[in-house]
Amino acid sequence: MATALALCPMVGTWENAPVTVVQGTQAQRIARQKREELLDGAIAELVEHGWRGLQMQSVAKRVGVSRQTMYNSFDGREGLAAAMIEHLSNSFLDGFEMSFLSKDEPVEQWRAGIHYLLRRGSEDPALRTMLGAGAGNQFLELLTSGSGSIVTHTRPRMTEIAELHQPGLDHEHLLSAVETIIRMVLSNIVQSMESLTRIAEDLTGMITGFLKVS
Repeated sequence: MATALALCPMVGTWENAPVTVVQGTQAQRIARQKREELLDGAIAELVEHGWRGLQMQSVAKRVGVSRQTMYNSFDGREGLAAAMIEHLSNSFLDGFEMSFLSKDEPVEQWRAGIHYLLRRGSEDPALRTMLGAGAGNQFLELLTSGSGSIVTHTRPRMTEIAELHQPGLDHEHLLSAVETIIRMVLSNIVQSMESLTRIAEDLTGMITGFLKVS
């Protein structure tokens, strides 16, 4: 009995714990939603005004928050730029994964994923603005090199998607293949190719051949 009574306070603690966890989860979800709203607003401003015309104050006004909130969230324009790149990268990867999983055969999975990335890249106004002539050297460096680049953000998850659904692929070869795909997509955004379908087919053949996928 004494043992049972001694455990009673613990029972109360356990009962309360889920409430705290739920509250914490809700707060985190709200914070993520607000951050996504800020990033969506920043991307809309980028498309309208370009990188040189993108101002923290204008994004804050568009979303309905204070300028200080923007700085607290992103620590200046460079932090905002890095967050925008990550945000867009995640959006691309979500689409790639859906396209990849829409097919059953390994070659068709790569074909669907590559077609999606090339088409999305050619049509996405934010990325086209980021890589345009008015983007500015600082933004281009963030976008294409260093720890905040699109390649750095996208390569691990694309590799993970492929390894999860096509086990047995050579890891180092896969890393090289994924980087080739990403850089081809970026090149197409900078200078559009004549036939996306042909490029996608050629790239699919090259990648699946390199990875020995059949």
